[in-house]
Amino acid sequence: MSTKEQLSPFQASILIYLIQSGVTLFSLPRLVAEAFGTNGWIGLIIISIIVNLNLVLIWLVFKLSKGKSMFEIIAIFPKWLTLPFCSFIAIIWMLLGVFVMVKFSMILKMLFYQNVSLFYFFSMGYILTYLLVKKDLYQIAKATVVLFYFTVWTVFLLAFHLPEFSFLRLTPFIFKGDTDMLNGGMSIFTALLGYELSILFIHMIERKQLKSLIAGNSITSLIYFGVTFVSFGFFSFEQLLKEMYPVVTLLGYISFPVLERVENFTFSVFGLKVLMTTVMYLWGAKELLQYQFIRVKSNLLVIGIMIVVFMASFIPKVLKDVEEWLTYITYAASAIAFLVPIFLLLTVLLTKIMNRNPANE
Repeated sequence: MSTKEQLSPFQASILIYLIQSGVTLFSLPRLVAEAFGTNGWIGLIIISIIVNLNLVLIWLVFKLSKGKSMFEIIAIFPKWLTLPFCSFIAIIWMLLGVFVMVKFSMILKMLFYQNVSLFYFFSMGYILTYLLVKKDLYQIAKATVVLFYFTVWTVFLLAFHLPEFSFLRLTPFIFKGDTDMLNGGMSIFTALLGYELSILFIHMIERKQLKSLIAGNSITSLIYFGVTFVSFGFFSFEQLLKEMYPVVTLLGYISFPVLERVENFTFSVFGLKVLMTTVMYLWGAKELLQYQFIRVKSNLLVIGIMIVVFMASFIPKVLKDVEEWLTYITYAASAIAFLVPIFLLLTVLLTKIMNRNPANE
C-alpha cells in the first residue's frame, strides 16, 4: 500500500464499525437480559470499555514498535516457528467469517424466505466476498464507506418505537433476576469482536490511530446500546427473555404506506454489514497465509480460501449447530484478541532488549 493509499481516520473508524456489526445484534437485547438481568443495558457499557482497553493494547504495540506491522514484528522468528501461529489464527478467522454468513443466511431463510435454498444465499454471498477479498485493504475500506451510508439509516428506525417506550418497564432494579454474568457477558463481548483485526492494519492508518479505532468501537457500542435500551423500555423484562430475535420483532411494529414488511427489507439490508464482517475476517486470514506462503500468488490464495469456506458452509445442518460452532470459535477469537497483542508487545520489548536483527532477512 503506498503512502497515498493509507486509510484516513474516518475510513478506519467505519471499517471497525462494519466489521463489528454482526447478526448478533438481532438477539442482543435478549442476551443482555439473560446475562445481566434487569437494566442489563448498563452491562454493555462495561463490555465496551473492555474492548477499548484491548484497543489501547493494540495501539501500544504500534507505538512501542515505532509503527511496525505485525509481520515486521514477528519477523525475528523463523518461518517454521510462525507457521502454526499464523495458521491457527487464520483458521479461526476463516471459520468465524464463514459461520457468521451461514448464521445470517439460515435466519434469513427461516424468517423470510423458507422456499429459497441456502445454496443460493451462500453462492451470492461468496461471490461478493471474493470480489472484495481479492482487492487491497484501501479498496475494501472505500467500499465500507459506501455501505456505511447505505445502511446507517436503519439506526433511525428506533425513533418509531419511542411512543411505546416506557421508563416504568426499566424497573428500579439493576442486574436482578437469573443472571449469568460470566458466560452471558462473554457472549455479549463476542458481539463486539472484529476490532482485533486492526492489529493487521493499524500501521496503515495515516494518523490518530487510537482515536480512529476507539471511534469505530464507540459507533458500534452506541448503536448496540440504543437498540438494547429501547428494547428494555419497549418489552417487559419477561417478554424480552422469551423473544428469540427481539430486534426483528421491534422492526415488525413499523410499517410505511409504501412498505409494509419493514423487518424483511431491513434484515436483508443488514446482510451488507454481515458481508463486510466475512470479507474482513477472510482478508485477515489471507494476509496471515500470504506471509507464510509468500511465493503463492494472492489470487490463487483467495480462490483456495473461498473454496474451503464454501465447503465449510455446509458442515452445520441447522441453526443450532451453527450457534454451537460459533460459541467455540468466538471464544477462540476472543482469546486471540487479547493474547496476540500481549505476545507482540513482549516480542517488541524482547527485541529492544536483545537488539536482534530479523532472522528472515
